Amino acid sequence: MQIHQGQPLFFGNQEQFREWLSEHSRTKKELWVGYYKVESGMPSLTWPQSVDQALCFGWIDGIRRSIDKDRYCIRFTPRKPNSNWSLVNIEKAESLILKGLMTPDGMVLFQNRKVADDKSYSYENKPEQLPQHLEQLFRKNTKAWEFFSNQSKSYQRTVLYWILSAKQEATKTSRLMKTIDQSLLQKRIM
Repeated sequence: MQIHQGQPLFFGNQEQFREWLSEHSRTKKELWVGYYKVESGMPSLTWPQSVDQALCFGWIDGIRRSIDKDRYCIRFTPRKPNSNWSLVNIEKAESLILKGLMTPDGMVLFQNRKVADDKSYSYENKPEQLPQHLEQLFRKNTKAWEFFSNQSKSYQRTVLYWILSAKQEATKTSRLMKTIDQSLLQKRIM
């Protein structure tokens, strides 16, 4: 697996990640955080713990990549000013504020978030189906459609959200084709 800006850093717990953020959140532009899967038996920071700590410093999680059978990594970056916040992250941030964990940088970004668009990019609004022209394209690949249709509803909604959250039609089609290709191989895309 290729990671563009260096290798991932692995943290044994959330305190270690918070310490890194405290030292580097104002000077670094990204960090790939490494995680060990539970089955590996290795101590590891968990994804929910990392999101909580990132929110405290005004950072957000993004791209997830597999490293090998026991490890994966997620890219974290500073949030942009006036960014949209999911309902889940708003609730998390409010809880972190009450616990006294939110830093001044995180607080500024939280207070300046786009209030009117709180749910616009949120997983709470996952679509239930593809637009007709994309669904027809997917259904033409019977084996891929059958595999996808037999997956859990939550997986289907997550993939549909990923496809439809693209701003350009070409990107939506490209994401659909990646989903079809993986489904033909009987593999999940995420």
